[in-house]
Amino acid sequence: MSLEWNEEQTHFLIDERKTGNEVYHKTPKRSKTDFWEEISNKLNENNNTNYFTGEACNKKFLSLTRAYYVSK
Repeated sequence: MSLEWNEEQTHFLIDERKTGNEVYHKTPKRSKTDFWEEISNKLNENNNTNYFTGEACNKKFLSLTRAYYVSK
C-alpha cells in the first residue's frame, strides 16, 4: 500500500527540509536517517497520525526532486 500525501503534508515536508537545509548538508550520510525521523515525527504530530516514517519522508522528497528535474 502506498502512502497518500495531501498538499498540506507535502508543503510541510518541503518547508521542513528547506528550513533544515544547512543541517542536512552538514550531516554525515549515515545520520541523515535521524534528520528524516525528526521531520516524520513533526508531521505525525501535526496531523495526529503515526504512519509517516523517516524513510517515507525521504522517499517522498526524492520523488519530488526527481519530478522537478524531469519537468524542467
